[in-house]
Amino acid sequence: MDLSRYGPFANVVALASALVATFSILLLKMLGRVKRWTWLTSGTPSFLVTAAARMLAVALMAVTYVIIDKSNYLWFGGAAILAGILGFAAVVRFDSLRKLHIVTIPLVDADGKPLTDKKHRVLEQNVVIGQEGDLRPEAKAALAEARKTRGGLSVRQFMSGYGAQRVNDPEALWDPALLVKINSRLTTTLMGIVLLSVITVFWAAFTIEAAGR
Repeated sequence: MDLSRYGPFANVVALASALVATFSILLLKMLGRVKRWTWLTSGTPSFLVTAAARMLAVALMAVTYVIIDKSNYLWFGGAAILAGILGFAAVVRFDSLRKLHIVTIPLVDADGKPLTDKKHRVLEQNVVIGQEGDLRPEAKAALAEARKTRGGLSVRQFMSGYGAQRVNDPEALWDPALLVKINSRLTTTLMGIVLLSVITVFWAAFTIEAAGR
């Protein structure tokens, strides 16, 4: 079926949509929807988290449409493969950072009791934490002291009972500047995944379209 009568991008969009349908299933099963991670930017709307990546992807697609032809489409096929490999590496990196630096903590009332919603489910929130080697000196000393009586105490377990103002406060254990850097690393990696996933799909679609002209 010739879709070109509907516009210059009709064939490419149709091909990309078919590829996205398969790709989305695989990515969503691993990382979930992008809005699941937008808390990393402290309440920023989900479209802003990916806006830069999407704008760059659109610019690359526009340039590709202008210069791709029968003589060079294989280069774009190679670029799609490379972008796919980099995207895979970015997903692996994000998953590693997620497991290392993101922890789910329960929300508690002033009396220490867990907060619940209308369905009596315990309310939780994700927070970014650092590594044990980066603890503040006083927190590191307190952890060492706590381990004398509770052997095998993990940093996450220790965090749940440490803090002058409230427990489960990462800033009581790590410098805020360090937590911001970790947060930015996670956000940047997530945006890289969005960019690479979009451009991989469309470069592949452009290559298929150019090969069939």
